[in-house]
Amino acid sequence: MHMAAADTEPSKSYTHPAGPDSKRDRWRKSRFCGATSGCLEVSALGTGMTGVRDSVLDDSSPVIILDRDVMASFLGRIKAGQLDLR
Repeated sequence: MHMAAADTEPSKSYTHPAGPDSKRDRWRKSRFCGATSGCLEVSALGTGMTGVRDSVLDDSSPVIILDRDVMASFLGRIKAGQLDLR
């Protein structure tokens, strides 16, 4: 995934193979996620960074790390329906 706050700015995100410290970080997912369905989990990593990972893979999931601006843009696009599967 390559997200940028604006189309002309370079992305301020990167992927970490197993998360910065995936065992220590507090991961959260939506209460609307079912027990058998995969969801995205998020964790505040400090210094304005947020980790995003696959809940099915848990601690073995690669983590996408987004800065505050990129995360806000990502959430805005989700809320606007711009990333819905068609």
